[in-house]
Amino acid sequence: MQTDNKKILVADDDDDVRKILSIFLTFAGYNVDCVNDGEEAMRSLEKNSYSLLITDYMMPKLNGIELIKRVKGLNLSLPIIGISGSDNEKEFLAVGARLFMTKPITLSILGNALERELSI
Repeated sequence: MQTDNKKILVADDDDDVRKILSIFLTFAGYNVDCVNDGEEAMRSLEKNSYSLLITDYMMPKLNGIELIKRVKGLNLSLPIIGISGSDNEKEFLAVGARLFMTKPITLSILGNALERELSI
């Protein structure tokens, strides 16, 4: 899959998760921005164009569910993948996430999901 110009925003308050996802996504050829809370994610989304958003559930200031609601309110049509250490799949899908993954994330599964979502 061609990943040129595919930019992904990762929103997660866990430094290790952000670092691992950033390294993995960069190695896979994506451009990556990482933020540590939902409000910072909104500021990035308002200033930049992204191909996909990966968001955690529990974050300070603005959680992943509220972030997705705000993204949908801006009529941004980017695919969203929700991630969480708990089973929040129904909540994420109900507000418009296309996919949910439970932490710890299996990177090969994430890679396959990205190929599917970004080829649509």
